[in-house]
Amino acid sequence: MYRPFFLFALSFLTAILSNHTARAESLVVQHSLTKAPKICLALSGGGARGFAHVGVLKVLEELHVPIDCIAGTSMGAVVGGLYAAGLSASDIEQRLDALKLNDIALDRVDRRQLPQTVREEDEQYPLGATLGLSGKGVRLPAGVVQATQFLELLQNWTAHLQPDIAFDQLPIPFRTVATDLESGKMVMFSQGPLHTAIRASMAAPGVFAPIEVNGRLLSDGGLVRNLPVDIARQMGADIVIAVNIGTPLMPRDQLQTLFNVSQQMVNILTEQNVEAQKALLHDQDILIEPNLGTISFMDFARSKEASATGRAAALALASKLQALSLPPHLYQVKQQMRLHPHLPPLHIGFVEVASNGAIPESDIRRQLGIKIGSPYDAEQINSKLAILNNAREFDSINHELIQRDGEYGIRINAYGRNWGPHFLRFGLALSSGFEGAGGFRLQVGHRRPWLTEGGLEWRNDVEFGNALKLHTELRQPLFEREGMYAAPYAELSQSTRNYYQGDTRIAEYNFRSDKAGVDLAFRLGEQSVLGEARIGLNLNHYRVRPRLGGYLLRNEDGSVSTAALPSADLQQFGLKTALVLDQLSDPVFPRDGYKFDGGLFLGIDKSRKNYQELALNGIWASSIANHSVNLKFSAAGLFQTDTEIRGIGSTLGGFQQLSAYQPDQFTGNYLLYGSLTYLLRAVKFELAGQSLFLGSSLEAGNVWNHGNEISLGSLRKSASLFAGFNSFIGPIYLGFALAPGGAKNVFFQLGRQ
Repeated sequence: MYRPFFLFALSFLTAILSNHTARAESLVVQHSLTKAPKICLALSGGGARGFAHVGVLKVLEELHVPIDCIAGTSMGAVVGGLYAAGLSASDIEQRLDALKLNDIALDRVDRRQLPQTVREEDEQYPLGATLGLSGKGVRLPAGVVQATQFLELLQNWTAHLQPDIAFDQLPIPFRTVATDLESGKMVMFSQGPLHTAIRASMAAPGVFAPIEVNGRLLSDGGLVRNLPVDIARQMGADIVIAVNIGTPLMPRDQLQTLFNVSQQMVNILTEQNVEAQKALLHDQDILIEPNLGTISFMDFARSKEASATGRAAALALASKLQALSLPPHLYQVKQQMRLHPHLPPLHIGFVEVASNGAIPESDIRRQLGIKIGSPYDAEQINSKLAILNNAREFDSINHELIQRDGEYGIRINAYGRNWGPHFLRFGLALSSGFEGAGGFRLQVGHRRPWLTEGGLEWRNDVEFGNALKLHTELRQPLFEREGMYAAPYAELSQSTRNYYQGDTRIAEYNFRSDKAGVDLAFRLGEQSVLGEARIGLNLNHYRVRPRLGGYLLRNEDGSVSTAALPSADLQQFGLKTALVLDQLSDPVFPRDGYKFDGGLFLGIDKSRKNYQELALNGIWASSIANHSVNLKFSAAGLFQTDTEIRGIGSTLGGFQQLSAYQPDQFTGNYLLYGSLTYLLRAVKFELAGQSLFLGSSLEAGNVWNHGNEISLGSLRKSASLFAGFNSFIGPIYLGFALAPGGAKNVFFQLGRQ
């Protein structure tokens, strides 16, 4: 008997709630038609300072201020575009908090995700950017940073939108602007892939590379319209809430570098158009200008601080903003009424590849492995593209979802490194010891990739200074390009090596080495992210000649005479193997990870005498907070049936090779060495991604000419204190070391020893 009454009550309550919702929606519509002005946000550019926009948006949400449209430039386009696409201010903040923003903004990649070849080149050639060389002269890439990771992130977060969506169909209508680099005119985006429009707007000159869209080369919109008040007005705004977070002009005392002067020129142009836009504001408009102090354009690590500053600036104008707010229930209904366009599940109908580089389209297709008919997953495709980007064979490579003949597909945009085809990198090494012993080396690396469609690459490495060296090598991929390859090579080198008796240098030797061979190399891990192994045939020719010094001989009659130092020639032919496994977070100041490398040579000399050479090296690192521990171990052996040949074996001495002694002070056929190093990260430079370290090391090691001399009791000891920094020209160390017996050394080291 209660069932009919219950159904009647439920129907009555449903009708009341439906009527209430309908009335609320009607009130919202009536409110918007008769009372509420159209409120539009104008969000300026300013790089990392733009996170202040997030704080402003959070206050607007708390005060129930409705946003009817958004116009944003550069970082204002990033925050405003994501908000217009349906993300709340808290969503944006939480997603950004989970990221290493400095690394993403500057395209920095965890070293352990790089191919082994790239890791080796970064370690060997830390000086500046790669130079392109062609018949047109020397060229640099168009921008310091391609912002590839940022573009992929934006694409992943907006993958729910149609690729050609009109921005008026977004939950909040949106506009952004960029600058045409050829004409200097403003380009406004009102349709198309949202992530592409945002990326074009944030291409800050000299920092982020320009991007080509629809045949136009576009750069940062801040050059023409950093605070787009007029764009907001064109969208029908009755009231504009303008948020200006632009970088203020620097005082004279900061204009002492070329970079700062260049940045000041851009800031002047930007500030001029900002002032012109601020002049367009009406009495009823609201201007919010957060005092962001020392937060710079690139201070992405200070995002929380910038957001809090933006929030404080908005709360300071809460009374004005409150006048624009809706009652809570009307605000909620209006928010719910916004349409959130979502693509239905899609399957890939086709794959296009648009490439302007030397890498064949077929090679790009094969490496991506996108199957026709598979579900579209933007994040999965971008993860594959990230692997190709890490190999640095493209300026950038990205994808777009496009529609053609009623079906959706993928277009791959591959932008080759067309500022070549020859590429140069540079390294520098300087060292100075307590006794004035030192060294200097300038290193130049030349690369000519893609000599053929099969991926043939020519590589040259040259060293000048107190050592001369030329290494030339061809690399021809076999089967798949990212798999094994053949590498014929030749190497010529000449250096001077000191000969010590105790702590006294008594002679100098000229050491000449000529090598030739062919290796078969195997990449370990996907795109060789784990390491590389080699096996091959090798021909060596060593020539050792005394340069200065000699033996003092006491004759039977008590007189003293001199005798020339011995010289030697050695030719070898045999089988060489090598292995490197590298998972260090940093090659110079590792905070975690490991590295192992080893080599074995089995051969004979011209007299058919056996010759074997073995070398093993290992590093392990671990950290807690700012404290790191590094363990290092090295062992080497030169097994030959001939007599001792000075200068061919292993050496010890110099920084991190028994630091209290001079470079190469100890020479012999057998080597053992180990060290324990403590590193304190004293200062962290977030923008550069580097740190200043204070370190201390305990070392033990020695070399011996004969196997029966090897003993732990004869190990030499050394202890050192040093400061180190990984600068843009390479690692820099300054410190001192002591050893038992009075040996000591004050050292300065730039680059690799």
